[in-house]
Amino acid sequence: MILSNATDISQNSIAIPSKESYRFVRSWSGDGSNGNDGQLNLPHSLAIDRSGNIYVTDTGNDRVEKFSPDGSIVSKWGSEGTGNGQFVQLHDINVSPDGKFVYTVELSNHRIQKFTSNGTFVTKWGYENTGGEGASRRPHQLALDSDGKIYLTDRANSEILVFDGNGKFLTKWGSKGAGVGQFIKPHGIVFNSEDQLYVTDMGNSRVQEFYKNGTFIRMWGSPGQEERGKFSDSIPGIAVDRLDNIYAIDRLQSIIQKFDGNGSFITMWGSKGSANGTMQKPEDLAINSLTGDVYVTDTENSRIQEFRQVNSTE
Repeated sequence: MILSNATDISQNSIAIPSKESYRFVRSWSGDGSNGNDGQLNLPHSLAIDRSGNIYVTDTGNDRVEKFSPDGSIVSKWGSEGTGNGQFVQLHDINVSPDGKFVYTVELSNHRIQKFTSNGTFVTKWGYENTGGEGASRRPHQLALDSDGKIYLTDRANSEILVFDGNGKFLTKWGSKGAGVGQFIKPHGIVFNSEDQLYVTDMGNSRVQEFYKNGTFIRMWGSPGQEERGKFSDSIPGIAVDRLDNIYAIDRLQSIIQKFDGNGSFITMWGSKGSANGTMQKPEDLAINSLTGDVYVTDTENSRIQEFRQVNSTE
């Protein structure tokens, strides 16, 4: 691992007063255990393309659902199984920078699948040729850089795995521990506009930032509850907006925290519950780059919620 201008800003990240707030806009679905179109059953992750369409892993129904920005169902694909286009323990989803392809991560089928944006199967691959025992790999989330390369957080081995867009293994980096550039249960992963990579290091209750070659830049966060810049050991989702602000979701506390690109705290919102604007063990979030709205998989409430920044005139 390479260190470059390594910085730990965990103290700075809790020092800036909050001047922003977010309000609830809408939610959709609810209990979708019957599998009806547009409903969701324990949705886990989501991704938003450059047109604002939302792709959701409807994990309890073993399928992907695609929605318009207002929550209207556009299309769906998938069923339970091990065949092409089928899923077991569908966990994460992301969209290529050009919006043409969709990638999914499955835990039980132990693979990545690649689809066109309308759900047509393209290819799939596992982790057998990644320099370790494929069966010991436990990738959880994926992100794509501006060149379309795929980066996976391997939670079991505390590594980042890198593939090209068609599944050819390229490299890996990281190790288990609490030191700079090390991980314990890495999970969420996202790129900013300059191809710098953010990873939620859940077991260490922090976020780490890297260049895409694995060079460490900075980190922030420490264990704690409902405090600025402090996290539980379950921060599965992370997202970046068009200004390169960072959003991290705390599953156990049902809280979203927002930071600037240097890790300085901006604001936080959320609480536990089932009413509008509250959440129950949310797993992931994504930002609409056109509007800045924040979309959240409110997993145990089986719904998607949308939040919007409050202007000073509202």
